[in-house]
Amino acid sequence: MFLRDDMLAQDAVQELLIVLLRRGDSVMTADSPYRFMCRALDRVCIDLLRKNHKTNGAVSLDDADDLGAAPGIDVDARRTVLQSLGRLGEREQAVAVAVFVDGLSQGEAADELGVSRVTVNKDVQKIRAQLSHDFPRSEGGKELSP
Repeated sequence: MFLRDDMLAQDAVQELLIVLLRRGDSVMTADSPYRFMCRALDRVCIDLLRKNHKTNGAVSLDDADDLGAAPGIDVDARRTVLQSLGRLGEREQAVAVAVFVDGLSQGEAADELGVSRVTVNKDVQKIRAQLSHDFPRSEGGKELSP
């Protein structure tokens, strides 16, 4: 559902296989082959979305996850996070995924997205500010990391 198009999803799978074939042994020798594949798939999907100009708006909450929240996840908090991310621009959403979901450093995210580290740093600050506004910290609350 991330790509919102079955044909585009098939293209993403084919592109991912091409990336994996080109990388050969580096996939298996990576610290985490699964993480390597997930990052590669993220990049493939983002590139396909950019090429097809389908990133003009955030995915609706209904389309974000047809199955709903995973067990143990606060549904209201999840909805607020998705709404917060929906208010960010395309680049900020990509930075949020790279840094907070994929666990890339700001330098790695900058390289992946083709922007400067300073830009990623500013985007991370903007993301944190947006989420802090939407999720005021209570006493003993955790700070967003990294």
